[in-house]
Amino acid sequence: MNAAVGEKTYEQVCAEVVRFYARHVQLMDEGRAEETAATFTEDGTMVSPPKISTPIVGRTTLAAGLRANADQLSADGIRYRRCYSTILVEVRADGSIFAKSYVQVVRTERGKGSYLHAMCVCEDVLVRVDGELLVAERVVTRDDEIV
Repeated sequence: MNAAVGEKTYEQVCAEVVRFYARHVQLMDEGRAEETAATFTEDGTMVSPPKISTPIVGRTTLAAGLRANADQLSADGIRYRRCYSTILVEVRADGSIFAKSYVQVVRTERGKGSYLHAMCVCEDVLVRVDGELLVAERVVTRDDEIV
């Protein structure tokens, strides 16, 4: 598909989405909470039932939660690596982008090795703010919660 999407080709949009996730996920995995929150819109939302069943709304709230989580993981000697794959990209008529990804979450504990912690589906609505892609809405569903 080489159709134009605004001023970009579909391929360019897909490449932009992949670059966005590479940066976004590495910030998250490195515990850079405030920078991760900045990849969401000011009023961005995130939900991940059943752990996060009430949507987290807004960068400030998201940053605080990410910071607390990152600090606890660091204190416990635990690191997560999220591996996004099979990213479906759909450009909507309003210019937003629906991105659906499979996410493998690998957990590493100091002295205990690494293992697959969870397999998830991440569904995001990405929007452009000042030319930059940001997450406006995120829904993460763990496979073991819906099987």
